[in-house]
Amino acid sequence: MKKILLGSTALIAAVSLSMPASAAEKIRLGLGGKLEQYFGVVSQDDAPGFDPTTTGINTDTEVYFSGATTLDNGLTIGAMIQLEAQTNSDVTANADEQYAYIEGAFGRIIAGQKDGVLTQLAHEAPQYGLADDDVSAFFNPANLLTNYRRGVDTTLGGQDNASVSYISPSMAGFSFGATFMPNVNGALQANSETQLHNQWEVALAYNGEFSGFAIGADVAYIEASGANAADAEDPWGWRAGLILGYAGFQVGGSVLQLEDAAGNAGEDSLTWNAGIGYKTGPYGVSVVYLESDFDDPVTGDNSEYRQVSLHGSYAMGPGVTLAAAAFWAEGEQNYGAAAAGSDSVDGVGGIVGLQLSF
Repeated sequence: MKKILLGSTALIAAVSLSMPASAAEKIRLGLGGKLEQYFGVVSQDDAPGFDPTTTGINTDTEVYFSGATTLDNGLTIGAMIQLEAQTNSDVTANADEQYAYIEGAFGRIIAGQKDGVLTQLAHEAPQYGLADDDVSAFFNPANLLTNYRRGVDTTLGGQDNASVSYISPSMAGFSFGATFMPNVNGALQANSETQLHNQWEVALAYNGEFSGFAIGADVAYIEASGANAADAEDPWGWRAGLILGYAGFQVGGSVLQLEDAAGNAGEDSLTWNAGIGYKTGPYGVSVVYLESDFDDPVTGDNSEYRQVSLHGSYAMGPGVTLAAAAFWAEGEQNYGAAAAGSDSVDGVGGIVGLQLSF
């Protein structure tokens, strides 16, 4: 018996020694993030009972924790946690995104709170320094009806609900992605058929270069199941983007069409932008036109938003960028059956900002 035990112990030891030790290391999170501070001055129309603020300060600050490890089988496993680091009325959660991913020759699988592939694979008009939504935040047409809407983004950036996404590896410049988001109106697993649910996104993107010309393009489709209620619809939409680049110049734009948004029949919106930009060394400049149109099925009203902006950026050093923008914007409300006529507000403004990345 003792010989058997000794023999078994020797066999186990031999097998253990013959197995290669894992070269993978435990994931160690690194620290990063961004800090953006903007100061703007705006002159826009007044209205009875409404006196718009002429100056303002906006901030966007986040702290990132990220890390990854490569296993012996070649798979890369990673994590990203983005924490909001400012306090204002627009921030309702302390986390912006948090997700894990698995990456290999098959592509990448992402699970957690993150935008879907419609956003991840999107191309938009060149915007150096400040993005369109950074600019529009300083224009406030609040004297119009409360249902006034202005679409300033041709993606769905900022959803950050719990989802699972797959993005294929690039093949001849093409990549494909798909996202499933069970709960459209919240981040976690609660999924009620009394609200929008089971949202799907699919997208196809291309990135390539020919004889010095860079091409970036994408098309995407999105749909969700409407609430289990009378008159509820299944919302759907599509987007497309195209960017062409040559010798420091970029020209292009994008469009997002949403039908029966939020499951309401006739609640449609169309947002598009187009622009041209040039970047050389630390300097970048771009001009962008943005337009958005929204139909309210309840009141029959139609609202429009238009914005023309001149963007500029200067990279002062690693992780330090000075940004500025000048803009004109107009919001217009066209009344439906409940009232006649229309109201409009327009204004001009200038913004300067400091963007730090670390």
